Amino acid sequence: MRGQISSLDNYILATSKKLYRVSIYVPSIYEEKRELLFQLLHLYADFDIKSLRDSIEKGGNALIATNVNSIDAANLRILNQKLARLGVYKKCTFTYINKTSLQDGEIKTLYARAQVTHEKGSQTPLDIEVLQTMQSFENGDITEENTLEKLNVLLVEYKNKDIDLSKECYTPIFTYNSDVKNNASTRIDRGLDIAVEKIERTYPFKNLMQPLLGFTNYGKKIINDKMYDDKMKLVAQSGVEKYRDGILSPKRDGKILGMADKGGNIILNRHAKTHERTDGFQVQLTIPLTLQSKIQDILNDAHKKYKAEQIVAGIMDPTTGEILALASSSSFNPNIGKRDKDIASKMRVAAAERSFEPGSTIKPLVFAYLANKKWINFQENFDLHDGIYQLRTYTIRDSTPLKSATAEQILIKSSNIGMTKLTRNLSGKQMQDMFQAFGIGESTGIDIANEATGLLPKPSILNREVEKGTASYGYGLRMTFIQLLRSYAPFNNGGFLVTPHVTKHFIAPDSKIFYPSIESPRQIISAESAAYMQKILHRVVKEGTGKRADVAGLIVGGKTGTARERKDGETIYNGSFFGYASDGKKTYTIGVVTYGSQANEDYYAGQTAAPVFAKIADLLAQEGYLERK
Repeated sequence: MRGQISSLDNYILATSKKLYRVSIYVPSIYEEKRELLFQLLHLYADFDIKSLRDSIEKGGNALIATNVNSIDAANLRILNQKLARLGVYKKCTFTYINKTSLQDGEIKTLYARAQVTHEKGSQTPLDIEVLQTMQSFENGDITEENTLEKLNVLLVEYKNKDIDLSKECYTPIFTYNSDVKNNASTRIDRGLDIAVEKIERTYPFKNLMQPLLGFTNYGKKIINDKMYDDKMKLVAQSGVEKYRDGILSPKRDGKILGMADKGGNIILNRHAKTHERTDGFQVQLTIPLTLQSKIQDILNDAHKKYKAEQIVAGIMDPTTGEILALASSSSFNPNIGKRDKDIASKMRVAAAERSFEPGSTIKPLVFAYLANKKWINFQENFDLHDGIYQLRTYTIRDSTPLKSATAEQILIKSSNIGMTKLTRNLSGKQMQDMFQAFGIGESTGIDIANEATGLLPKPSILNREVEKGTASYGYGLRMTFIQLLRSYAPFNNGGFLVTPHVTKHFIAPDSKIFYPSIESPRQIISAESAAYMQKILHRVVKEGTGKRADVAGLIVGGKTGTARERKDGETIYNGSFFGYASDGKKTYTIGVVTYGSQANEDYYAGQTAAPVFAKIADLLAQEGYLERK
């Protein structure tokens, strides 16, 4: 079976189960025993008696139930033996005639013919021709004495492969009589046939952890040149399901081959062959479901208020890279089988798959890199041209016009003109090195499928005066949400770029725990520079564009960002706020992006993403992750 996915607080988020179909060969039931059969089936598995009567009336091989759970299936197997003892089923005899084809003294092929004899004496021939080469057996250990035994195992294998061996009796049970080499007869009872119909993947909390978890579909198989769903095979499609598919997938299904008793149960003796089932591992996430659900509520409320296309939010431990929450206002219920185009976009994990121009959220990264390199003159007063600056043929504007400002004020007041002047002396290669230091243009390594890498222009492009200037305030390059979240972590962990991840550990079928391999952090700025950036970002919240992100009793720092984007001929706005919330002991990196907000003047990040950030930080205090001062 495919392994489960669980939350950090031990809720099962995804699980697999076998569902069974139950049928019975009607001619094998004594008519005077049918009512007893109906009553017992109702008692053991809560089958509807009227539906049972209707199915039996049709005669032949009657399908009496589908989608039967494993508990009811086990109860029905027990019932099947009791029904045989109660004389509900007629008896019939199978006589096997087999012969072998010898080639160079070795058995190459096996043939069999079964003669079915009902209790009342009527006979029905059942021809079974089985071709099997020696390669399928263990080094040719077929002898004259064990030919029938080997044939028996082979026929059971073929039965398990859905080859119809049934005529008058629905599911033949092939048994071995050691006293007879070429002929064997046994008297058996027929009864319920309980077979696995499909394996179903279910998500108990529906859309709550979506699209992060992802989903599975059935695989495909070809029968008579036609394509069908293979309902015994689950194929991962997205999210954690797809990224951890190798861990979650079962390595082998369990199988027991051998002689069976009259109730259809394999007799475990020296002739039986057992292949142990190896289930997939359980994947436990770093995300507590209780926290995720409350953040989901915050996003849903904000989605309605700001009329946004989608809102994404995440929380990360900046020291370890563990993700505590990764939620989206766009989700879907993977338990619903229909996957139409209307929900295709909701199946994407936007946090990892969707890139966008980061806008002003890039400014702290640029500022930190320049400060760390000592490429900023903190004493200089930069001319900001009252908010309008002509760079060749391109006009740069500031939303808050300033005549002049120091380097720190450029960041605090989010001046595009100021950022252009701070980076004007850098070469295209230096600009690229700066962005690459923070992981822009590369995979973060997060354990979610289909991660995008964004877009980082070549040095030749960044060497151009206009492109260099616009890149310094977040235009002309693209980042994913998770890349931005990762790039803000160094400000709170001493300057290290960590690998974000949602997997805590794996639990093997024998309960042993294994931990995923995670790339070691790399230092990109000094601890002193990181501490300095904490203070600057805190001032952005207190004095600058991030005032709505402030939370009483907590230390909050961060940066707003807004970028315009053309979509379907219209201009939409992506507003974001990335930063941290701390109580002086514990710190969390938090990010919020509102995609496609069209709520009048509220499209600016300070009016949309920052308030959502504040609610998430406040929630961390309410839930005990942070302690208010």
